[in-house]
Amino acid sequence: MARLVAPAGSVVGIDMDSVKLGLARKAAKERGLTNVEFRRLPVQEWDEPGSYDVAYARFLLKHLSQPVALLRRMWTALRPGGLLIVEDADFDGLSSYPSNSGLRFFLRTYSRMIERRGGDHAAGRKLYSYFLEAGIPSPDVSLVGSIHYEGEEKALPLSTLEATTDSIVSEGIASRDQIAAATVSLEEFTKDSRTLIFGPRVFQLYSRK
Repeated sequence: MARLVAPAGSVVGIDMDSVKLGLARKAAKERGLTNVEFRRLPVQEWDEPGSYDVAYARFLLKHLSQPVALLRRMWTALRPGGLLIVEDADFDGLSSYPSNSGLRFFLRTYSRMIERRGGDHAAGRKLYSYFLEAGIPSPDVSLVGSIHYEGEEKALPLSTLEATTDSIVSEGIASRDQIAAATVSLEEFTKDSRTLIFGPRVFQLYSRK
């Protein structure tokens, strides 16, 4: 986005995780991007009326207990003629062929963890109604699906399961032994190029102010 609007335009990125912000700053520097600023801020506290030409969020709303409130602030943050763009996933669309117990375990535990923390793993398919509830008129809607037989994207469920192990255990959703067994199953499945993983359905919405 920073490259698209250069040299006259600039971009602000917001995240509550200082580690991710550090990685983002490093990536921007490596790409020679000087027109991007990163701020550490919980998105629930972000509020900048009339400040931007574009407001964009990807895979964020599913983690929030009040997604409509954020959409209202994003809409308010736009100048006249500004564009609101939101993408989010519906994890009920995540599946595989053939069926795999490790992937089913990941989907079940990941969905429960999101819900325990106030989010909604199926938020993607609800985005249209969220827009309308927020008073955002006539959003354009599209749906994107993905199929993976190898590579980094196919391994995403596995890496996410490994990264969220401590959270799953601390929430009492599953034991470490259960996670370990699921990880072995999913790792074998992921490495097999004869198998397919179908990514979650991704809903994309935009509306111009």
